[in-house]
Amino acid sequence: MLRVGCAFLLLSLAILQASGFPRVASGLADTDWNKNPGFKARITQKGLNFLRDLGLQTLRDKIQHLTIPDVSGRASVKVGHINYEVKNIRITSFNIPTASLTTNPSAGGLRLTTSGISLSVHGNWHYKSTGFIHVSDSGSFDARASSISMTLSIRVGVDSTGRPTISSASSDCSFHVSGMKVDLHGGASWLYNLFDHEIADSLKDSVNKKVCPEVLDAVNVQLENKLKTLKMEARFLHVADIDYTLVAPPVFNGSVNTAHKGEVYAHGSKTECPLPVPGVPADSDTSRMVLLWITDYLPNSAGYVLQEVGYLQYNVTKDNVPEAEKDYLNTGNFAYKFAIPQLNFMYRNMDMQINIKSTKPPVVTMKENGISANLVGELSPYAILPNKTLAYLFTLKVSIAAEVDVSFKDNNITWSLSSLSTDISLVKTEIGRFSTTLLEVAVNSAITLYFLPLMNQIGGVGVPLPQIDDLDFSNPVVTHGQNFIKIGTDLIFKE
Repeated sequence: MLRVGCAFLLLSLAILQASGFPRVASGLADTDWNKNPGFKARITQKGLNFLRDLGLQTLRDKIQHLTIPDVSGRASVKVGHINYEVKNIRITSFNIPTASLTTNPSAGGLRLTTSGISLSVHGNWHYKSTGFIHVSDSGSFDARASSISMTLSIRVGVDSTGRPTISSASSDCSFHVSGMKVDLHGGASWLYNLFDHEIADSLKDSVNKKVCPEVLDAVNVQLENKLKTLKMEARFLHVADIDYTLVAPPVFNGSVNTAHKGEVYAHGSKTECPLPVPGVPADSDTSRMVLLWITDYLPNSAGYVLQEVGYLQYNVTKDNVPEAEKDYLNTGNFAYKFAIPQLNFMYRNMDMQINIKSTKPPVVTMKENGISANLVGELSPYAILPNKTLAYLFTLKVSIAAEVDVSFKDNNITWSLSSLSTDISLVKTEIGRFSTTLLEVAVNSAITLYFLPLMNQIGGVGVPLPQIDDLDFSNPVVTHGQNFIKIGTDLIFKE
């Protein structure tokens, strides 16, 4: 009986081989702003603190290598007037001991506030007098600035394609050096206190004018380019894409909350799945850096697409089964003689082809006590006549119900089927009636041996979540809710 089930339920081959459907280039359509989110995400204050630390390191590196232009000026001293120049200015240290990154609802974004910044620079100085007696001198200097304050507003939005954007305007940045102490080295020491304050003021003005443009460049160029690496679409089973684009601007209320499409489309199509999108109840959880809510609309839209493109159908023949399985595709197999004796009598010792297809999109149901999946399909065997034409034999309806366990691996949502049950019935026959009782045991055994391992193999790879290239999810935890699952995770930086 097991061999009968193997012949009728080579569904594993159907899933493996169905990826041979032709591929069509995908394209983006305008975001449907009225669409309920199938996927929601939240970056909590813990997550913002993590991103703040990464951002501050980028800022330190950028300021540390900042080029400060040469400074020149004219000063009045007791011996007359002097013209001075300060050249080869470089920053030797830049420290930000305290900083906060918080949401800024009024500006639609984030606000970075720092305090206690210290800055040290080194360079060379030169002066010459313009009086009756011409005197010139030169040396080096070290300057230190402390009690520096900086604030930066970062605006986060969404463009017409549903991709998030980040920007800051000149009015969003404030960097102020309130005082700077300069120590001059070399030359005539008696002149140090005559114009060191002039150099200090010039340096202070130069640094004040230079830092914000560099910070704005870090936001508008570097961070924006980094944000562009956020994957808003993910490939799924070679024939579809998962769409994670935003369906509304982000909301800032102590956390950053985003609403995403969370839908699967066929390549080259933006045809909406007709299923309703379930709502996600209000949840104030901020226990992890990142929280994700995935509704069952996402997997059900995937099932809808796979059904529409014909992914879940395949014709099983001797040409596409393992050598050990070829004997099952012959009417003379002893198992058929036992379960369906008239089969070999009517079509003696003939090869067979079994057409497998789903008749409805697979349905995934998420509940507080777990996830279940249901698949309904048909198996239709044909005898291959000597002239290579096909003789239709019968059709079985097969309903498969499974319990699904969801987990997380390598930034992918993964799943495994923990149990399976089947129900089969005879839909139509051209070889006379026969009992499906014996077949049902065989079908269950075949599913356990063939279908279940294959589904778990596919689920072990899983589907990717949107992420930035340099960041990984860490220690994710999955919890279940009505029509959704919630994933709480922290972030780590890829070394």
